[in-house]
Amino acid sequence: MTRSKRLFFLLFLFFIPVSLAAQEDTPPQIPGGFNFDLSSTLGGIYYQDALGIQLAFTRIPFEGTIDKNNYILGANDLVSIELNTSQKVLLRGILVNPQGDVILPSIGTVNVAGVTIIEAEEKIQTIAAKTFNDVAVYLSVESPRSLIVHITGGVPYPGKYLTFPQTRVDQVIYQSITDGNRDLTKSVSNSSNFLDKGNFSFRDITIERANGDIITADLIKYFRTGNYESNPFVKDGDLITIKKVSREAPKLSISGGVKTEIELEFRKGDSPQDLLEISGGFVDEADTSKLLVFRRSVVGVERIELSPNTWNTFELIPNDRVVVPLSRETDFSTSVWVYGEVETPGNFPIINGQTSASEILDLSGGVTSEALISAAYLVRNNNPKNGIPNDFNSDLLKRTSDQVLQGLEYLDAESRVSQNKVFIDLKDQNQLQNLKLYDGDRLYIPRDPQTIFVFGQVNNPGYFPFSEENNFTVSDYISRAGGFALAADKERVFVIKAGNSTWFDPLDTKIESGDKIFVDRQPIEELNALRTYEIQKAQLKNQRVQLIMTAITTITGIITTYVAITK
Repeated sequence: MTRSKRLFFLLFLFFIPVSLAAQEDTPPQIPGGFNFDLSSTLGGIYYQDALGIQLAFTRIPFEGTIDKNNYILGANDLVSIELNTSQKVLLRGILVNPQGDVILPSIGTVNVAGVTIIEAEEKIQTIAAKTFNDVAVYLSVESPRSLIVHITGGVPYPGKYLTFPQTRVDQVIYQSITDGNRDLTKSVSNSSNFLDKGNFSFRDITIERANGDIITADLIKYFRTGNYESNPFVKDGDLITIKKVSREAPKLSISGGVKTEIELEFRKGDSPQDLLEISGGFVDEADTSKLLVFRRSVVGVERIELSPNTWNTFELIPNDRVVVPLSRETDFSTSVWVYGEVETPGNFPIINGQTSASEILDLSGGVTSEALISAAYLVRNNNPKNGIPNDFNSDLLKRTSDQVLQGLEYLDAESRVSQNKVFIDLKDQNQLQNLKLYDGDRLYIPRDPQTIFVFGQVNNPGYFPFSEENNFTVSDYISRAGGFALAADKERVFVIKAGNSTWFDPLDTKIESGDKIFVDRQPIEELNALRTYEIQKAQLKNQRVQLIMTAITTITGIITTYVAITK
């Protein structure tokens, strides 16, 4: 046994009883260093890293891993140093002091401030070689120090902010725009929330490093594309400048066949490829063979057509507008739905605006024998693929209408029940051939119930069997419904046709299966209206009596005067 090993063994024996006595005199505490033991129960080695557990509870928000070639050490970094020599030495929890030094037992003081981890290992190894033979040094960061960055410009809360290494620009500037919280040691869950906070230049954020280097950040590109280079890590001492932009500031836009149409701040060096990436790329129906750039000039607006090989090199200028044309090829994704009484109901492909209702009925196998031919209808779908819809806007119609209030209320009722519905006569082949279908349209063919519905002021409202052979009239169906009720208005009987729900006088239409017969009632007087009417009628009667009495008095006076004169 060598002399050093003997010394280590004697020290081990000496500290065992001291440790046991200390455990008896003091309460148990969370260990502050290693816990290394031989397990007599389970066998093997038991190892507890108390420092690691304590650091884990701090929950430092950290992205990725530290790059030993780029991470710059500084004051308050907590490091561990491993010395590999004839006997390994592991030094954990070594703090870099405010002077940038680490103080190592048996080695001395080594300044590691301002150097990378690799460079620090080389410096320590050079000094440790004076004490140890064939030593290899490995340094790792246990807990990185906090960084101080300075934020200035047009933000509401400029000044000095505290954060951790491996923190990106978006996390650092968040509080300077929102609430001014200076402690950024807790990660922001959704840092894109500040993009609508005021008019700031998020595409041209300037970052001046402590060594004088200047880089920029484009957070719009980062949030839209996930490009990390557009949202770099901050470093200790960075000066971040965020400018305010006015409404008149130069802009760019991309629209047309892209996933997200967007107008954004101009940034020098932007290319059509950059805008295409920010917009999320092409939609399926885009014409990917070209891009159109519209540029204002002295003589007007210039139209520039770009082929794909120039998208990355063509430099945009302020207020350029990029448009992605749509392909004019047939959209094979369009379809319509057919429901009800057809041989094969379902979803069928169409050519938008070209396939007719007649063709779709043929594809579905035609109507069944139980279809109610007179009640078929089509519901239009306001899909953007179908062009700009000519919507029924009742509010717009009211502006130029001469309707009274009750007429406007009726207009509202019509707008609620009439939109997007097209009634179809399946017996009219011209209508079926001329009716063109669009993506998302729904065609309904109801079942023929072979009944007539009688309701309103009849004694037994309900459904009654229909048969063309019986040739029943409206009066016959009312009789089968128990006749007129007490309040029935026999002059107001209507036939409501199946499908389009049009009201007819019984003498003007033929009863068909699915029709409805409605018997109206005599008007019901509302109590207050009835009282007002009675008062008005009494007042009118009194006025008439007064008028007659006035006339009689006048005539009597004239007669009396005449008699007096003639005597």
